Amino acid sequence: MIWEYLREEEFDAAIKASAGVCVVPVGCMEKHGQHLPVGTDSILATEIARRAAAREPVCVFPTIHFGEKTGAGEFRGTVIFSNELRQKILEETCREIHRNGFHKILLFNGHGGNQSMLSQFARSTLYEDAGYLIYDYAPGSDFPTPNKLLSGNYGSLTKEDKDVLKAYVEAKKRYGHACFIETGWIYASHPELVRLDKADQESGSSTHRFDEFTKRKINSPFAWMADYPNSYAGDMHDGMNERIADAMMEYSVTKTAEVFRFLKEETISEDYYREWQKKQNGC
Repeated sequence: MIWEYLREEEFDAAIKASAGVCVVPVGCMEKHGQHLPVGTDSILATEIARRAAAREPVCVFPTIHFGEKTGAGEFRGTVIFSNELRQKILEETCREIHRNGFHKILLFNGHGGNQSMLSQFARSTLYEDAGYLIYDYAPGSDFPTPNKLLSGNYGSLTKEDKDVLKAYVEAKKRYGHACFIETGWIYASHPELVRLDKADQESGSSTHRFDEFTKRKINSPFAWMADYPNSYAGDMHDGMNERIADAMMEYSVTKTAEVFRFLKEETISEDYYREWQKKQNGC
């Protein structure tokens, strides 16, 4: 169920079918090498969420395209909003979703850099006694790696496709950002936006400038940008095609539909929320 496609009179049925769960895809606008569009994270979050909702009905809200990209303004196409504005957009979006009858809101995150922002926002709602529950999930938390595709049942994959995936594994290729996997996700839904001929135009290897920080588990806001100055982290690989891309998408849609089903059926978070409210109110 896509929020903007529903007629007004259909919302009561949508709330019932979704068990009150509304999913908000959250992405960003940032460079993804030279072979993927700047909207990659928004596109993949939207596409995976909508396909999963077609299997396990939830309501999918219009995508929030502008996530955390502070400090990356040197690349054209990047859109950077202030922390205050992003927080306000999340607050008012969730408030309106709840006002329309949904009580569980899943922030479906397509961009790794959004994680701290979403976690901070979710915690901030606890102080308001908002009346709704916030969760976040990222398809990138369970990447459809070549190993997973090889061990799964994807009948459309040919022997040649499996050889491509095996070669990726054997060569110890890396995945991360604008990599083989993100390329596959976009290729599965918008192949016209992918330029495989430009995949090796820039390096996706680390400069290792912040390796000593990583070794010591010290976080720095500069680390990722300094280590990957091309906004590209990981490896591409020859052989990407429609069948491999579709298998990657299928893996992620299946996992996401399972997440949707769980949130619709679980009561643990709701029970604890009521307990927590009583503690806060001194009851």
